[in-house]
Amino acid sequence: LKYFSQNPKTTTTTTATNPTTYDRSVTTRINDDPRSWATMDPELKKAACDGNVKFLTKAVDSAKPQDYWLSRFIPTQDGERCAGNILHLAVWNNRKTFVTQALYLLREEDVILRQLLTQRETAGELSNSTPALLAIKKRRTGCAEILTEGSRAELIKNLLDDDGNSPLFLAVQNGLPTVAVNLLACQAPLDGRGPGGLTALHVWQIGRA
Repeated sequence: LKYFSQNPKTTTTTTATNPTTYDRSVTTRINDDPRSWATMDPELKKAACDGNVKFLTKAVDSAKPQDYWLSRFIPTQDGERCAGNILHLAVWNNRKTFVTQALYLLREEDVILRQLLTQRETAGELSNSTPALLAIKKRRTGCAEILTEGSRAELIKNLLDDDGNSPLFLAVQNGLPTVAVNLLACQAPLDGRGPGGLTALHVWQIGRA
């Protein structure tokens, strides 16, 4: 993995630079969490999609319950492809600042933040992706880097999507070296699988050829 060490990307973050230590055993499918069955507040959905940090800050200050933050948006209209929690929606719309501020503002709500980071959405076109995996797939570079920073990577490193893609495999395949380095810093075991028996190392070797 010499390529990544020679080609680092620099990321500047001002608030969410010291992630909370999370429970690495959490592997939540969003369908299995009763707290996420509630329909998302339309204003919260709009804020996540638009990157409205001002709304987010007010909502946090108003001490909303867990169900509010863990609610999900499920598309009901033809043509809507995004779904999931507020981090999924922000990633889909490439709202890095919203993602960064959500991680910072909810840092004291360990249970909420852990669930948001590990929830795997099945609706829309997400194919059972966590917010981090969605960011890697869609090449939302800034979002992917912040969502795999520090101990956040430990939470999602081995959560595959429905196609058998691991975060590390997709990070290498999609040319996201900082994300790959974030994941490689995780403790073993680290899943690097992709579909059809390929691994992240295969993709890296092909890229060097």
